[in-house]
Amino acid sequence: MQLAFSTSWIDGDPARIESVLPHVDSIEIGTKGNSEFFREIASILRIGKKPVTSVHASCGPHKTEEDPYYTPHFLSTDTALRQHDIEQVALSAQWARKIGARAVVLHTGRIDDPELKSIYLEYKKSLQEGGLEDRLTEMKRDIVKKRSELMTGHLHGIISDLKSLCSQYPYIIFCFETRVHYYEVPLPDEAFTILDRLRFPNLGYWHDVGHTFILEKLGFQTQESWQRDLSGRCIGTHLHDVDKQLNDHLPPGMGEMDFHRVLKQFGKGCIHTLEIHSRHALEDVLMGIKRIRGYSMSG
Repeated sequence: MQLAFSTSWIDGDPARIESVLPHVDSIEIGTKGNSEFFREIASILRIGKKPVTSVHASCGPHKTEEDPYYTPHFLSTDTALRQHDIEQVALSAQWARKIGARAVVLHTGRIDDPELKSIYLEYKKSLQEGGLEDRLTEMKRDIVKKRSELMTGHLHGIISDLKSLCSQYPYIIFCFETRVHYYEVPLPDEAFTILDRLRFPNLGYWHDVGHTFILEKLGFQTQESWQRDLSGRCIGTHLHDVDKQLNDHLPPGMGEMDFHRVLKQFGKGCIHTLEIHSRHALEDVLMGIKRIRGYSMSG
């Protein structure tokens, strides 16, 4: 199993990646960091002869702020905000080509409705606290209904913008990521529509196993619902564990994830990338790398 590692773990400290490089095959450059960070990390990887398989938009020397920027306005009805995020993805694609990366991972936005978000978070909290089943069923029904109403007409804009990106940068594979919150986009049926209408060879999706695990635990979808109809369009994965409290981005083995079940869903060509939160110690990260390699060999 070829295994990549996301720079999300190094938390803006380029030197921290050197402790992991001997244990992985390649790197995904995440969105946290400014111009100086991205130049330095690219230099470290070049000297260490470690390839970059993917970048997570927005990233690259064009990015001046330190904090992550996940293109939250990709779905916005505000033309200026949406265009700004499209430009961020485009600049990330240009840099990806320069450093030899194959794919750009991106978020396609969220439904910015305070009521939907509030109901969803209340439902999640109530479910975790063992709320009454009838009330949970009612809340879930309201969430699904409201989200469906709010999404009307929005897919057209996403399809149009992805079409433009794929046409302009045919040498980069654009991969929209499975998201963690139900008010984010896309869900499996929406992803199917996008990929069915856009038959570009450089468009696919990126399967975050922790995110789909959480939405399964919340009762909104199964992990397999993505792979059932979209297996041929999955370019890569983000691998991390999730605990009972639904905290994610843990090193494999520190949570509830059944990696035997998860890994067998994907073809050999998938780019598997560990995406671990920076709070975890190096020894836990290295053990997680060892476990993932073990899961893949035994699966």
